[in-house]
Amino acid sequence: MSFKKEKKELIYWAGLLNQKGLVTVKSGNLSWRVDKDKILITSHNSYLGYLEEKEILLVNAEGNILKGEGELTSEQALHLSIYKKFNDTKVVLHAHSPYTTAFFCYFDKLESFSYETKFYLGDVEAIVQTTPTVTEIKPVLSALDKNNIVVLKNHGVVAIGSSFKETGSLVELLEEQAKVNLLIKSLHHKDLTQEPAVCVKGKETAAQQKKYRMLSKEHAEKLTNLVNNDKEAQELGKKYDLTCTLAVKNQETGQAMCFYYQGGRITKVDTNDNAEFVIIGKEDILKKVFNQEINPFVAQTQGKVKTKGDFSKMSRWYPVMVRTFKLWEQAPVE
Repeated sequence: MSFKKEKKELIYWAGLLNQKGLVTVKSGNLSWRVDKDKILITSHNSYLGYLEEKEILLVNAEGNILKGEGELTSEQALHLSIYKKFNDTKVVLHAHSPYTTAFFCYFDKLESFSYETKFYLGDVEAIVQTTPTVTEIKPVLSALDKNNIVVLKNHGVVAIGSSFKETGSLVELLEEQAKVNLLIKSLHHKDLTQEPAVCVKGKETAAQQKKYRMLSKEHAEKLTNLVNNDKEAQELGKKYDLTCTLAVKNQETGQAMCFYYQGGRITKVDTNDNAEFVIIGKEDILKKVFNQEINPFVAQTQGKVKTKGDFSKMSRWYPVMVRTFKLWEQAPVE
């Protein structure tokens, strides 16, 4: 199979990234898993803005060239490692976004100035780079486990997804927010990299905190007490009338925990998975969500968890849910 149609689409997206200034000259590389064990990947030193079909190689999961001539991109190990770890990933995009690169040269944390950033990007990790190509791959994979986009300091960004549209949008949104951050900093001449601290009374240190078995009765009781005894959560719950049923389900074990909210107060918890809103995920992902290693909203928009119900309705409860998720930090799971 020649994958001629797929190559044309890859060329289109390579050109678009170049037009938007996200890759220039011979920087950046793209790959696309077109079959279970077949990957299209750009060759070494290819100019993405003027990419030709002959510069796209077909390789297997081990990086052996099945079709095409030329040398594989210097980032081949990164691309292949990502596909090996993330079975659902179809596209890997490595760009050299200028504003993103500039921002993370001086700052470690991007401030979210729009709801789109909070929902689709969340906290983007920046990995220190000491070599021209990515030789330390494990930290990149670890970061991508929590977010579908990661920054390589003094280098660029790597994003993964199920399509070029999904993956490219993350790179473009991050670039826009890096530009906004730099603009605001230049106007106000002050450091806005740190988000305002959310005060949680009686918060224990990580070493002192007890860890709970996820979705257990004890875990549910702890979460309920945290929400029902928190003044801010209760005030927000009443203000926005948080009244619904929300369940979290482990897709591997089938175990579920359902919260019954009435005006922000949790009145009941059981194992029902037929709730108005259901969050479904693999055990390791749900653990990261409960431990706040992954932003719950980002987990949903990036497809790390599946959902049932009209989650657009949840947007009206955004302030109270943000407070609730912050409280989850006091009930870490093991």
